[in-house]
Amino acid sequence: MNPCVLSLLLALDLAAVALSLSTCSTLDMDQFKKKRIEAIRGQILSKLKLSSPPQDYPEPEEVSRDVVAIYNSTRDLLQEKANERAATCERQRSEEEYYAKEVHKVDMQPFYPAESKCSDFRAFREQQLHRAEYLRSRGIS
Repeated sequence: MNPCVLSLLLALDLAAVALSLSTCSTLDMDQFKKKRIEAIRGQILSKLKLSSPPQDYPEPEEVSRDVVAIYNSTRDLLQEKANERAATCERQRSEEEYYAKEVHKVDMQPFYPAESKCSDFRAFREQQLHRAEYLRSRGIS
């Protein structure tokens, strides 16, 4: 038998074995969504301590004028506060844009002075520390 045909038959046989061993199945998104909705519905019913959804839905009662007035005033107050915050943010943003337009370049000297000056400073500082320690040990402040 031709080696190419033999290798093709072997590859097909191995592919069939590999497919039969696979446990993965395709996921049906509609079915997944339905099961997820049912699970959420069950969680809501358990929170409400109900075994099944209610069969009759009562008609909503008329809302009193006082409740509507409180709701409207609260909504208006929240809208005013949101507008004030937006105006404040806009004002701050415009100030930042104004001050951020100028750029100044400042040439700076190195932070640490030349090594000789640094070592002199270190020696001077060590003398101060030794003197302070000596005075403290003698009880002199």
